[in-house]
Amino acid sequence: MWGWFKNLLGLGPRVPRISALEAQEKLKAGALLIDVRTPLERKLSKIPGSQGLPLAELARRWESLPKDRPIICFCESGSRSQQAAEFLAEKGLEVYNLAGGISAWQAAGLPVKKGDLQR
Repeated sequence: MWGWFKNLLGLGPRVPRISALEAQEKLKAGALLIDVRTPLERKLSKIPGSQGLPLAELARRWESLPKDRPIICFCESGSRSQQAAEFLAEKGLEVYNLAGGISAWQAAGLPVKKGDLQR
């Protein structure tokens, strides 16, 4: 809740929200795509070439991310990835949030690999 309030007041880090097509261009230029959804969500669908780093693990694993490349965070719709992107921006990384998440990526006609979660 405090993070939301800080952002409302403009006290949090400014993280640019980018479209799926803008993200694709940044990826072509060398950016890293980080999926902050849960492992189960990632088994159901994922953006090819993305790396999984669940939001719940970000605080203890963020230092393994490259410091010399832009990072684009995404989730299902863009909310969790906004939290992740703000956290990484506070650590001094160049970071972007994929507006609309994997749903917007797919809606833009970009590739999504569907999983086959068997029970």
